[in-house]
Amino acid sequence: MAKIRSPNYPVVDLSSALAMAMKLYEKDGRNKVSKETLAAHLGHEGLSGPALGKIGALRAYGLVEGNGDENRVSEDCITALMAPDGSHDKTEALRRLALKPGLFQEISKEFATPPSNNNLRYWLVKRGFSPDGAEKAAKTYLATVAVVTLAERDYDLTSPFEEEDVMLNAEPSRTTLPSQRLHSGGDPTPAANTRREVITLDQGEVTITFPENLSPDSFEDLKDHLQIFLRKLRRRVAVPFSPKIQSSHRTEDDDDDI
Repeated sequence: MAKIRSPNYPVVDLSSALAMAMKLYEKDGRNKVSKETLAAHLGHEGLSGPALGKIGALRAYGLVEGNGDENRVSEDCITALMAPDGSHDKTEALRRLALKPGLFQEISKEFATPPSNNNLRYWLVKRGFSPDGAEKAAKTYLATVAVVTLAERDYDLTSPFEEEDVMLNAEPSRTTLPSQRLHSGGDPTPAANTRREVITLDQGEVTITFPENLSPDSFEDLKDHLQIFLRKLRRRVAVPFSPKIQSSHRTEDDDDDI
């Protein structure tokens, strides 16, 4: 019986590919280099099967672009490597790189959220993967998704507009409010001059306690804080990883060394 050949996919996850790309960037920067030089920078003496597999993975993610003797690291690669953690540029570059492989684009369209390993492996087998190939491809995709998810969480904590600075640098209260003290029952005891608004949601109640005599300036401050909080919350309840920016279609040359 003929051996089942799994469809092409990167041999390593995005995190491993970025580590390899860093070696290329450290040795040759933005210079154009040959495939043989790429292989040498990756620790291989020639264009062996393992070397071609690594180069193919770098090209599949869009970390390396070009052909023949004119290969070099891409702009998205440099951004992903050099942009500050938590920055908008780094997060968006990682999203684009993660969705560059054609198979990964298909998976992201099929599953609204990252699937379990078993679920994805079964889906891949139905598409023609061997059991072993499905296992490897599933792990590679899920590990790549994890890189983007982590970057998105970092971005939640470090807004490109430094929104959190408003929260972190706000002048702290000089006294402890009565509403912050706990009585014997363990619940906050509201002060006489405060009000409490209770919002009932399907998952439970949201309670907002605020001074009854807010000044106009304090009202504007509170509104700004709530807007920042809601933007952060919106990112946290959104889909962890989604194809916000679709990558371009792969060419035949993109598949050569994957």
